[in-house]
Amino acid sequence: MENFKLNKSAERVVDLLVLLSNSSSSLTLNEICKTLGLPKSSAFELVQTLLYKNFIELDDPRLKTYRLGIGAFEAGISYLSNMGIPHLARPLLQELNRQTGSTVFLGVEDKGQIVYLDKAENYSVMRPTAKLGSRRFIHTTGIGKALLAALPTEKIQFILGDGEIPAKTQYSKVTLQEILQDMAEIRARGYSIDDREDNLEMYCIGSAIYDQWNQPVAAISVASMYSTMTPERESMIVKLVKETALKLSNQLGYRGERLYND
Repeated sequence: MENFKLNKSAERVVDLLVLLSNSSSSLTLNEICKTLGLPKSSAFELVQTLLYKNFIELDDPRLKTYRLGIGAFEAGISYLSNMGIPHLARPLLQELNRQTGSTVFLGVEDKGQIVYLDKAENYSVMRPTAKLGSRRFIHTTGIGKALLAALPTEKIQFILGDGEIPAKTQYSKVTLQEILQDMAEIRARGYSIDDREDNLEMYCIGSAIYDQWNQPVAAISVASMYSTMTPERESMIVKLVKETALKLSNQLGYRGERLYND
């Protein structure tokens, strides 16, 4: 890893924003201090600065709790807009959600994990808990496996590393040999399957998204309850996922007719 010369104040600002983004509820100054290990005076100055810049806001004046503000949202939206993919994908995700009645995710790989960029769930009977911006294992999720399978073997080995491969459930594949075999099967059939490998209640089907240089840049998946999955429903979702992934890839300039090469 490169050697970075870190600015302590900037690092604390980022840590505070990440803390608030990952928290399911607003936090008090004392909770922020305790979690980040900061003196109260330092945390107070950080909070006041971010309040002034609109990156955080006072959620409850009585309890004095804080949450992310509009400034953080605007910065995040600017990042997504500059990527282009979420903007193009949004109507396709919504239509796939309407057609399947299941939540549809869009994600990218970052530092060996899958990061959720967007989701469509207005028509979902059940809504998975994955939050936008959250990270999951790339080798256990349907969306992660879809993207992983589009990469060359050398890149897969690099992402997984030489250490122990963690499991999420008893169905997770945790050896390089198992995962590479799984990737070969995904390429052969043209889509990924997460059969309770990341969540014991979920069955997900996904596909990679390609750009004009035929490079995998993102992936989509449809997350359904395992208990609702029948052969007929799986066949329907597979067809729609592959059609949607190819359509989005074409909009990004991809000219191939298949999503995976064996």
